[in-house]
Amino acid sequence: MKAFILLIAALTFAVPHASSQQPEATAPTPAWVQKFNTLPEETRKQYIGKFQEAERFFAQKRTLESLFSLLELEKIFDGNPGLYNLRGACYIEIRNIEKALENFEKALKLDPENLTVQFNLAEALYVSHDYAKALKAFTELLPHFKDTDKNGIIPLLQFKRYICARKLDNQPLAKELEGLYGPMDDTPYYYCIQAVMKYLGGDQNAAQEQVLSAFRIYQGTSALQAFTDAMTEAGILPSPYGQTVPNQPEKTGLEKSRS
Repeated sequence: MKAFILLIAALTFAVPHASSQQPEATAPTPAWVQKFNTLPEETRKQYIGKFQEAERFFAQKRTLESLFSLLELEKIFDGNPGLYNLRGACYIEIRNIEKALENFEKALKLDPENLTVQFNLAEALYVSHDYAKALKAFTELLPHFKDTDKNGIIPLLQFKRYICARKLDNQPLAKELEGLYGPMDDTPYYYCIQAVMKYLGGDQNAAQEQVLSAFRIYQGTSALQAFTDAMTEAGILPSPYGQTVPNQPEKTGLEKSRS
């Protein structure tokens, strides 16, 4: 799943290095880090190096090697939520959604407030086409990014909510989200929304024009990749990787309003 992989690569948290630095008074050291710091120093160093290697394997699409590395790491220390977060990403890559959810839930149990893991859980639901649960999860995430949205997460969350709404035939929500951003906003949202509307309305040529417009403006950006991958995962945009993805998923009830 391309969108999920990109977001994981950007958001996956590494194991903190044990050091003499004192944590901020307002940010107490998580219990799992305290436990990790009780390991011998050499073990910690080896663990950190091995974990970073597992992340590199994942970034290089060497998914099985990453999984093998994580298996060895778990034998050394099984309390790192980042391990299960990365393992969940690996399972998403090989389309084992059940295992992915299982690992994200383990990560969340170890670090309940971690937004990365919460986002990944929502993404896993989205990839499995459980649009009702995905919509709920994305909606619950929105308030947490209101004041810290420096990477365009909110527009992406809203876009995924829009696709969920269309899949669920939630016309009021879909209508609300269609006008959320305009062509002058610094996000591919507007063009991708227009593309979804055209694709689902049966106007393939107009849809492709909107996608091309987005590419002309945002080509090479991770933001555009995340948006187009979201459309591909939902079966709206054809996959560029040789697999046939239906251009027009099941009717949602909104098509007549587009004619």
